[in-house]
Amino acid sequence: MPTDYSTYTLEEVSYGQARINYELVEVDETIIEGLNALIELLKTVKVERPGQGTREIDLTNVVAILEKASKISKKVAEIKPPGCEEPYPD
Repeated sequence: MPTDYSTYTLEEVSYGQARINYELVEVDETIIEGLNALIELLKTVKVERPGQGTREIDLTNVVAILEKASKISKKVAEIKPPGCEEPYPD
């Protein structure tokens, strides 16, 4: 592989970007999946406030933000070129 980055062809750059996009989408989706699991756990928690009794935590805004992030992340994989190329070598 060349060390002078000016010698890469457009095809090589696009392919490299596609590989990077794949990894970024995988990271996004993994984090979002973990946060959604945490939200499910938090939905079972009751919060007691003095004088207000016990109530559930309102996670509506957090859920909406994660849904928005997931939609944006999926769009990265759709962009042509370079889209996403998997799997990225370890």
